[in-house]
Amino acid sequence: MIQKILILFLCLSGLLRSQTILDEFSIDYSQGNVLLAWTIKSGSVCNGIQIYRGTDSLSFQLIENIDGVCGDLASSVSYTFTDNEPINNKTNYYKLGLGSQESEVIGIEVISIPSNSYLLRPNPVSGKSDLYFDNSNNHEVHLRIFDDFGSVIFKDQTNSNRFILDSTHVSSGMYYFTLENKQNNNVINGRVLFQD
Repeated sequence: MIQKILILFLCLSGLLRSQTILDEFSIDYSQGNVLLAWTIKSGSVCNGIQIYRGTDSLSFQLIENIDGVCGDLASSVSYTFTDNEPINNKTNYYKLGLGSQESEVIGIEVISIPSNSYLLRPNPVSGKSDLYFDNSNNHEVHLRIFDDFGSVIFKDQTNSNRFILDSTHVSSGMYYFTLENKQNNNVINGRVLFQD
């Protein structure tokens, strides 16, 4: 009896997986835009595609409606859509409406920092925080953290657009920092509060 139930469950779960019309659904972030790409399986069609975006994985707003038949009975069909207005400095979640089906929900964090500025999240630093800054050319950037007396208490370097600040390496209190781009000698000054 248990074996029959297990076989029935496996057949039903295989049937449910095979009924999805999407073969692939992915997102990427580049230069302030979110690119969505998806492929509808060969032999699958739907009537229209709706693209939804939200800043949590439960509440969504329709951002684009593509009318017409989608997919093809003879071959798989790939689609792309560019969201030119993602919600900055938040995780953007996306899903597709494909006729009577909905895709899985996927998300991507969109970080937008004006030049000569930074974003520290969470702030104050209790545990670990991300210090983001503009470094679109992947130049070498040096971080120096100073105490009230001007002594360097921490330094690091990267070619990415962020440093991870860890409160376990520093005593609680207010500190000052500089981000120096070694290529163009640009310096960003800021303050950071560390808490235990």
